[in-house]
Amino acid sequence: MANPGHRVKRSCGGGACLLPLLVLLFAPALDASIFGSIRGLVHDQQGAPQVGVLVTLLTPEGKESRQVRTDFDGVFSVDHVLPGQYSLRVAVDRFLPVTRDGIQVKAGLSTLLDVSLRGVFATLQLTYPADGKIRDMSDDWKWALRTSLSTRPVLRFRRVESKETRSVMRKLAGRFSDTKGYAQLSGGGIKRSALANETDLGTAFAVATSVLGENSIVVSGNMGYGSANGTPAAAFRTSYRREIAEGIAPEVSVTVRQLQMPIAAGQAIYGPGGNQNGPSLETVTLGFSDTARLGDRTRFDYGFLFESVRFLNRLNFVSPYGRLVYELGKNREVQLRYASGVPHTAQRATVGEDGTLRQEVSSLGMFPRMALRDGRPTVQRAEHIEIAYREEKGDNLLELAVYRDDLNNAALSAMTPAGHFSGREVLPDLFSDSSTLNAGSYQTSGYRVSYARRLRDRLQAAIGYSSTGVLSPTSSQLQTADVNELRRSLKVKRASLVTASVSTTLPRAGTQVVSSYQWSNQLAAIAPDLYNDFASRSDPGLNLVIRQPLPFSDGLPGRLEATGYINNLLKAGYIPVQTFDGQQIFLLPAVRSYRGALSFVF
Repeated sequence: MANPGHRVKRSCGGGACLLPLLVLLFAPALDASIFGSIRGLVHDQQGAPQVGVLVTLLTPEGKESRQVRTDFDGVFSVDHVLPGQYSLRVAVDRFLPVTRDGIQVKAGLSTLLDVSLRGVFATLQLTYPADGKIRDMSDDWKWALRTSLSTRPVLRFRRVESKETRSVMRKLAGRFSDTKGYAQLSGGGIKRSALANETDLGTAFAVATSVLGENSIVVSGNMGYGSANGTPAAAFRTSYRREIAEGIAPEVSVTVRQLQMPIAAGQAIYGPGGNQNGPSLETVTLGFSDTARLGDRTRFDYGFLFESVRFLNRLNFVSPYGRLVYELGKNREVQLRYASGVPHTAQRATVGEDGTLRQEVSSLGMFPRMALRDGRPTVQRAEHIEIAYREEKGDNLLELAVYRDDLNNAALSAMTPAGHFSGREVLPDLFSDSSTLNAGSYQTSGYRVSYARRLRDRLQAAIGYSSTGVLSPTSSQLQTADVNELRRSLKVKRASLVTASVSTTLPRAGTQVVSSYQWSNQLAAIAPDLYNDFASRSDPGLNLVIRQPLPFSDGLPGRLEATGYINNLLKAGYIPVQTFDGQQIFLLPAVRSYRGALSFVF
């Protein structure tokens, strides 16, 4: 039996004495994992933040739990809230009180609210009693309050962040938020397509920012010298976009471009004794795009480009475009498309978070395709009509389409002997050492099918087939030096195209490689299927894009990367034509070119 007067010493075994110390050390982490918070923005119907508004947190029983006020930006925050369901009451003079019920607070998470206040007289409706009867308006008043936009819950818990949540987060961040930038130093050749010349101007930048959450502004520019002839060139673009609802965001843009004509072009137009410099190529483009919902399953994307081109003469034209989409079911849809001129940038695919900024920079260098006919400047114009079916199931994507293309004043690239054709018919290319001829007008139609599959997380592949018409010379020998003979020999022939593309990202180095190839059983003077935007699309020949992240300081925001572009590596599709004096002309559907760029993304 133990002696009552004897003191027993107890030792701290098994780390029991460390428990209070651990509780003190990890109290902040435990606090963050146990409690939640409620944040929000209070503004009027015009979007102006409301300062000093009283916000009251109510328990499920209706008792007041805590009160806070909004700051200078109209933002409030209620921290250290136990998980559960709460109500929130917002009250301020000159506005109707707003009560939000069913606000769910979860541990370790922040619930976001967007509170819109309405004026006291916003829901009043004047009625005049008839026959001396006075109507009780209490039910109407309650109904107006129940249907008010300010009393509707705006947040839903989703696994994927919605556009609505991102908009609220941008509003909480301030007037200017979500700012991103892209800067590029580049050099090398051009990338010529059948629809436009994508020249490499040297130094480019793009900056995008959000204004008050729902408005986006992008400013981009491109300046430098042409890689082939050293002539100065510049382009600037500004776009404004406002998010009105889910998937509804009208956009307005203005783009100006200017390129000085090389000396060779001035001599070809004015003769050896004329103006040696020649006029410059100047373009101004006003763009508009929007989306309209015509039903639960129907969407209409539409817009236009108004372009004014000044080259010897001034040419003005409008290029409308539209796409009607009907959803047949989950991930299945039918599209009816119409496009004219250069395809709109929104229809072009982008890769990565900075894809939009890259797209802005790429569109700056897209000058129109110009040519001469009887000494008068012409601009290539194209129209496209297409009916397409698209189905996505898991990692598989199937696309089918039938289409029709019309080209007027088609610009044909060629390597011609000096002085072989009349200078009134040959325009030295403004971006390379080749020349441009007017090939006239022609029409083609065809169909295409494409299948794409994600093989692994970092590996995607696609293959496609199409039957279409191509513009091809019927004779490989010219009897005269008249360019009309060459133009008459160009006829539309039926051709089969096979396209394939593979893209991958190396796991350790982070190198992105995108390769594509196009094969045709017929030689084409102009690249076929101009508006193909399927997953298996490809320019003629073998094309490579390599993007390599570079080491960069950890203390500075952003990242640095090098990019290489190789177009038509194997010189596929070059068409030789023999002249009457033993020389050769080469028709070039796609010019082999190399480009490199150093980009900084922040």
